[in-house]
Amino acid sequence: MIDLRTHPEHIRSEVMAAVSALETSEDAVAANHFAALRDNAMRQIVVDVLHENGRCLLARGEGRWTSGYEDSVADDVLAAGIGTLDAGDRAVLALVLLHCVAIPRAAGRITSTDWTDAESVDRKVLKFNRSLSGQDIDRSLRRLQARGILRRGHRAEIRPGPQFLRLTEARSQALWEDLVLLCRPDGHQAAHIRRRRTTTKGAA
Repeated sequence: MIDLRTHPEHIRSEVMAAVSALETSEDAVAANHFAALRDNAMRQIVVDVLHENGRCLLARGEGRWTSGYEDSVADDVLAAGIGTLDAGDRAVLALVLLHCVAIPRAAGRITSTDWTDAESVDRKVLKFNRSLSGQDIDRSLRRLQARGILRRGHRAEIRPGPQFLRLTEARSQALWEDLVLLCRPDGHQAAHIRRRRTTTKGAA
C-alpha cells in the first residue's frame, strides 16, 4: 500500500492535483498543466495511487492522459451488474458506433483507433432502424449523453463521448471485435474472434 506521507508535501500536492484532474476531467488532461504528469518519478506515484483504487493511467496522444478502470476491476464491476446499459441503450449505442466509427474506418476515412475520432451521424439515420421507435431512440440518446458515452449538449453532434477515452487497450479491442461480430457475423474475422474467445474462456 502506498503511503503518500513518506513524500514531501509539495510532491503530495502535485500528485493529488493530477489524480483529481485525471479522475474528474471529461477530456484527457494535458501533462504540461501538471508537474506530476510531466515528471517520470512523480508520474509513477500517480500510477501507484490510481492502482490502489482499481484505476490505471492511460496515455491519450502525446502529452495527454486520463484514467480508467483496470481490466480486472472492470470485469468485477460488470459481473456485479454495476453501470451496465439496458438492451435498448446498447442497441442505440451500437447503431451510433456503426455509423460514426465502423463504417468510416472500413471506408478508410478514419485510421485512428481513438473512438472519439469519429464522424457524426444524423439522428434521422438512426431512426431508419425498424426495431426501435423514434421516441425510444431519442430517450436512449439522452441517457447516453448524460453519462458521457455520447457527446453532451442539446445541440451536440451525435458521436462517441469522453467515456471512450477511459477504455483500456484491451477494452477498446474487445469493443471493436463486438462490432465486427455484429456487422459480419459470418465472416472469417468473426469466426476467428469467436474461436479465440472460446479458447480464452476455456483456459480460464
